[in-house]
Amino acid sequence: MKKFRNLLANGTLVLVLLAVLALVVRFTLAQGTRPEQEINEPEGIEDTTASVYNVIPIQGRLTDNNGNPLDGYHVITFTLYATSYDTTPLCQDDDSVNVDNGLFNAEMDWCTSSDIDGKRLFLGIQVEGDTEMTPRKEIYPVPYAFSLRPGAIISGSLSSAVLHVENWSSSGRGVRVYAMSETGTNYGIVGASRSPDGYGGYFYNNGGGTGLYSNAIFETGAAYGIHGESESGQGRGVYGESSNVSGGIGVEGSSLLGSGVYGTSASGIGVYGNTDNVSHDYGFYTPDNLYSSNYHTTGAIMQIVQNADSIPLETGDVVAFSGIGTPLIGTNQPVIQVVEAESANSTAVAGVVYGRYIIETLNAEPEKAVSEITPEGIAAPGDYLLVVVHGPAQVKASALTSALQPGDLLSSAGQAGYAAKAAEVTLSGVEVAVPGTVLGKVLEPLAQGEALIYIFVTLQ
Repeated sequence: MKKFRNLLANGTLVLVLLAVLALVVRFTLAQGTRPEQEINEPEGIEDTTASVYNVIPIQGRLTDNNGNPLDGYHVITFTLYATSYDTTPLCQDDDSVNVDNGLFNAEMDWCTSSDIDGKRLFLGIQVEGDTEMTPRKEIYPVPYAFSLRPGAIISGSLSSAVLHVENWSSSGRGVRVYAMSETGTNYGIVGASRSPDGYGGYFYNNGGGTGLYSNAIFETGAAYGIHGESESGQGRGVYGESSNVSGGIGVEGSSLLGSGVYGTSASGIGVYGNTDNVSHDYGFYTPDNLYSSNYHTTGAIMQIVQNADSIPLETGDVVAFSGIGTPLIGTNQPVIQVVEAESANSTAVAGVVYGRYIIETLNAEPEKAVSEITPEGIAAPGDYLLVVVHGPAQVKASALTSALQPGDLLSSAGQAGYAAKAAEVTLSGVEVAVPGTVLGKVLEPLAQGEALIYIFVTLQ
C-alpha cells in the first residue's frame, strides 16, 4: 500500500499560469518603451537582457494513505512525457521538497524549449520509493501560452513591435528560422505589408555594416542569394537606392567568375539605366571594354580626347588629329590629342567638339563619382574634351563659298574650326569628295553666312 495518498496536481496549472503571466509582463516592459532604432538600455528598467527563469513551478498537497497531511522533507520525482503511457521521459527532475502540513511548492528544472514546444504533454509524479502515481496529469496551456504553440497568431495594434527579440552576443542571432522540408516551395520567413507605403520586410544596420545579407550556399543549380519579383506593371523586382547626397551605390553586383549583374526580360529591356542629371551623365557607365552584338542609338558616339592646341576649344569646333598622349591613370589606353582644324579638306579631320570632360570621373570609384562630368565652357589647352565621331552634332558651319543643303558632304573649311561643303574631284568621270576628308553630312540647310547647324558626323 502506498504511503503517499494524494497530490493535488491541479495546482500545477495555477502556478504555470502565474509563471507565464510574469513572463509576458516582463517581456512587455523590456520592449514597450524602446525606440525603433535605439540600442541603449531605456532608463528606469533594470537588467532587461536577463533570461526568464527556466523552471516549471509545481504546487501540491501530500498526505499519507489515510489522508493525513505530511510534514518534513520528501524526495519527489517530476517527469514530463509526450503521452499518458510513454515509458521514455522527455525530461525529469528529482527534488527534495519541504512539505508543511501537506502543502509544498517545488520547481521542475532540466526541461528545455525542445521538450516544451507546444505539443501535448503529461506530468508524472513519484514520491520516494512509491511507484509513479496514476493517471498522469495532462498539462494544459494557459491562455497566454496559446500564442507560443505552432500555428499560433500574435495579433495586436501597437505603434511599436508586437514581438521584439534581442540577442546581445557578439556571435548570436536575433531570430533563426528554418524551412526544413527538402522538397516543395517552402519559405524560411514570409513578410507582408498591406500598405502601399509599407514594406514586406525592413532591415537596417545603424553600425556601419550591412542592412540585409543573403546567401545561397548550394554550389550547383539556379540558386539565388536574393530573388525579387513584382507583379505590377510599374513595379520593380529589386529596387536599390542610395540616399547619401555625397555619393553611394543604389545596387552593386559582384562575382568571382560569372556576371556581376545579369538582367533579362522576356519581352522588354534586360537592363535599364537612367540618371536624373540634366546632362544625362551617365545612365550607364563602365571604365571597361563594352561588348554588344549590335546597338541602337538616337544620339552620338563620342571619343575622349585632349586639347593639344595652344588655344581653347569649344562646342561646335571642327578638330583634327595631332598625335597621341600619355595613357590615363588606371588604363593602358593612350589618349588621342587634337587641335583646331585650320586647313580646308584636311585628311586629319577627327570630329566635332561636344564639350569639356572632367577626366577624374573616368577613374573615380562609383560611389564617389561627381555629378558634373561635362560642364559648360571652353576646354583650355591640356584639358580633356568629348569629340563626336559618329552621329548627330552641332557644328560651326560656313556657307561663304557654297550654300548647304541636307545631304551635302562636309569637310573642314579654310576658316579655322569650321566645316564647309566638301571639295570634289573627278575620278573615272565621276565627281566625288576628296577621299579621307569627309567630316559628315548636312542635316539642316544654311543658305549663307555662318551658324551652328546640325550635321551627322560620319568620318570617311
